[in-house]
Amino acid sequence: MWPVLAGVVVGVAVAAARQPQVGLFLISASLAAAAICRLVLRPRAAGSLVVRNRQVDVGVLAALAAAIAVLASVTPFPS
Repeated sequence: MWPVLAGVVVGVAVAAARQPQVGLFLISASLAAAAICRLVLRPRAAGSLVVRNRQVDVGVLAALAAAIAVLASVTPFPS
């Protein structure tokens, strides 16, 4: 959970530093990595990533990662 949280914090910091698209892609990558970790790790090793059953956790994390990546791709940010 800590690496995922660190990735999201770095993404927010980058987005706040006038690079919103890059920051959103970092957040999306962190959530995608969390989905992969939840998919391959045992529940005890996954720690705080375990909320419900494996399919629901992976589906929610993957959907959030995809949604944020799509929004980052289609949103026009000022240069």
